[in-house]
Amino acid sequence: MTSVNPVSAAAVEPGPEAGCGKEPAPGHLSCVQDFDEARCKALMRVLTSIVWVADVDGSFNAPQASWSAYTGQSWGEQAGFGWMDAVHPDDVSVLRECYVRARESKAPFLASGRLWHAGTGAYRYFEARGVPIVDARGEIREWVGTCKDVEEQRRAEVVLREAGRRKDEFIAVLAHELRNPLAPIRTAAQVLRLRGDDDMQLTWARGVIERQVQHMARLLDDLLDVSRIGQQKLELNVTRVTLDAVLNAAIEQSRPQWEQRGQKFDLNALAGPIYLNADAPRLTQAFSNVLNNAAKYTDRGGRISLSVGVDGHHVVVSIRDNGVGISAEMLPRVFDLFSQDSLARHRSQGGLGIGLSVVREVIQKHGGTVQAFSEGLGRGSLFVVRLPAEGRARSSAMRPASGGLRIVVADDNHDAAETMSVLLEMLGHEVRAAYDGEEAIEVTRTFHPHIAFIDLGMPKRDGFAVARELHAATPGTMLVAVSGWARTDDTRRAVEAGFRHHLVKPVESDKLQAILTTAAALAEAQA
Repeated sequence: MTSVNPVSAAAVEPGPEAGCGKEPAPGHLSCVQDFDEARCKALMRVLTSIVWVADVDGSFNAPQASWSAYTGQSWGEQAGFGWMDAVHPDDVSVLRECYVRARESKAPFLASGRLWHAGTGAYRYFEARGVPIVDARGEIREWVGTCKDVEEQRRAEVVLREAGRRKDEFIAVLAHELRNPLAPIRTAAQVLRLRGDDDMQLTWARGVIERQVQHMARLLDDLLDVSRIGQQKLELNVTRVTLDAVLNAAIEQSRPQWEQRGQKFDLNALAGPIYLNADAPRLTQAFSNVLNNAAKYTDRGGRISLSVGVDGHHVVVSIRDNGVGISAEMLPRVFDLFSQDSLARHRSQGGLGIGLSVVREVIQKHGGTVQAFSEGLGRGSLFVVRLPAEGRARSSAMRPASGGLRIVVADDNHDAAETMSVLLEMLGHEVRAAYDGEEAIEVTRTFHPHIAFIDLGMPKRDGFAVARELHAATPGTMLVAVSGWARTDDTRRAVEAGFRHHLVKPVESDKLQAILTTAAALAEAQA
């Protein structure tokens, strides 16, 4: 063990794991004085706590049998401030600071650090709790306390954190791998829609594909958001947006759900748009989750309504349905993770019970609240979202995308590259495809495209390396990352590599259209 000078101990920097805090109401501690030393030592060997008594200044003025049994210090070694020699040098300072604050306030204290354990020949983490004993004048006479060994608890916490990290990595990889096959499926369905075939069976099949791809993509988004919430890493990319744009996008995402079930949808919005400082995609996802929830738990032919109002500086969005409702037992837990009423689960069309948990987190991140109301099973549900409003907005219209753009599509998944190329060609653009990083660089340098859609996980050279080279070599090309990775760090890395946008597979048609519109406007301005 390292010897520490008690006089200079306060100058030692505390270790990163040491800490102190306040202890709740003190309990009564006592020491049985008539145990002989051998019996006391035998008892202390089976305890996980040390019982100690210290003088007013924190020194030991009598032998501490349990301290000796744990640390191996004799009475001569622990007497006075000698007990500090058993504390890890990096933790002595913080323990003294905790004691000084507790003595000045005459309050109990809680401190943590590392203590030498003679049985294992190593330092182990502990928590020290102390209670001041005062005299008739209210002055501290002595301290009585315990040191509890928490080494195994800390190791278990480390294991749990590691398991959580591995789980989050698995979810991210799983989402990435599932997005890759979804991308060409969605694009192929869009190609079928553009063909405009009148065959009823083909139209039905295309609708099924589009709805199920959208449903799977939404489930992947929810899974990733649950992972971020668990790590407290859910971040917002806040911009100035209009509420009607967010709600219209959410309605379009959810419309196939109630159309498939023959449900009626009513919209009662305000006459003019309202500004919000918000992350539009996440807020759209939150409202879409509530609308989808209403559709799932409402019978065929039922009714769903959305209304918008203003309450002071807040906008209030209410979504009501006449579906299965929520039981009184379930209502307080409706926003909890994986919570589903047994009757609701039986009657719903699938789901993981995570959508509303994501809704609550997203709304709270925006400084708002979300509440659920229901008069019971069979009586329908009402969800009310309140968000801080920034005032009324001026309406604006986006220019439609014009044809004639030169576009490169780079993806080692041939189906994904070819279906995207066919779709863009049907929209009137000239397209070149590439299937690895080196080919993407060569094609882009010779073709001089207005846009290059680049997959991030290509062989030979990945999308990040491609972007870094092309960003300097072809400054007139808008680089757009396309990937199954949807984490915040992935978007950040893409921007740092030189990408203008980061699209997540399967690419949504409205986001693709917006990029084409922007590129067309830039091309026209440069012409």
